[in-house]
Amino acid sequence: MSPTPQEVVEYFFICQSLTHSLKEIYLEPERFDPDRFSQERQEHKKYPFSLVGFGGGPRICIGIAFAKMEMKIIAACLLRNYHWEILPNQSLETVLFPSNRPKDGLRVRFQPR
Repeated sequence: MSPTPQEVVEYFFICQSLTHSLKEIYLEPERFDPDRFSQERQEHKKYPFSLVGFGGGPRICIGIAFAKMEMKIIAACLLRNYHWEILPNQSLETVLFPSNRPKDGLRVRFQPR
């Protein structure tokens, strides 16, 4: 006798912090290395769904291209026009859930150059 749909409970979770730190996918995953995504290396394309920041497959975020361009523009403006200073007395210890972030957030002082 097979179970009814009410009796079957299955859960599936994707853990980005675990996936993004697998040595089978990324060389030196704990090291900050933006070049791992370069055209020459493309480590994130070794396996499907190795990089899951915007989802994947048919349910990938429709705003992915816009979001990536927006991040580049904002970063360029902040890096070009401001001096950054991370403020003291905050914990930068990593909290993994619901997403990778510093425990106390990240308080930064921006001063015009």
